[in-house]
Amino acid sequence: MTEHSDVVDRADSLMRRRRSFVASVSGKTEPISAPPPPISDDEDLPVLTEVVSAEAIIPETQPEPYDEEALLAIVAADLVRTLERQLAIELPSLIEATLLNAQEELRSGINSTLDMALRDFLARRHQLSLSLNEPSRDDD
Repeated sequence: MTEHSDVVDRADSLMRRRRSFVASVSGKTEPISAPPPPISDDEDLPVLTEVVSAEAIIPETQPEPYDEEALLAIVAADLVRTLERQLAIELPSLIEATLLNAQEELRSGINSTLDMALRDFLARRHQLSLSLNEPSRDDD
């Protein structure tokens, strides 16, 4: 039962503290009352000791405008680094695939060229051999 009363007493002391120090957002300057003496059990709890107006929180100076060209240069440099990294990873496999395709196309082209050349040669040779037939010796 004593534990329950201790909890209630601590909660009551917390509520009293919060009621005593309500921050004001109005622009009026009111005298600041002195905080009550801290309770030894609650030394680790923060206590509001100063009333701060909303105008004091907002900075009076506007932040400096950012330099668009500098930001674009930073973004462009980052983009270039990203592209270079990706190309370094992908380029060897792309070159290898392209060379394999080129090898197949070259082989196919060479085979068709050789086939056409052999056919032309045989066709010419066949025509030459027909026209160069020697006359038969029976006529002598």
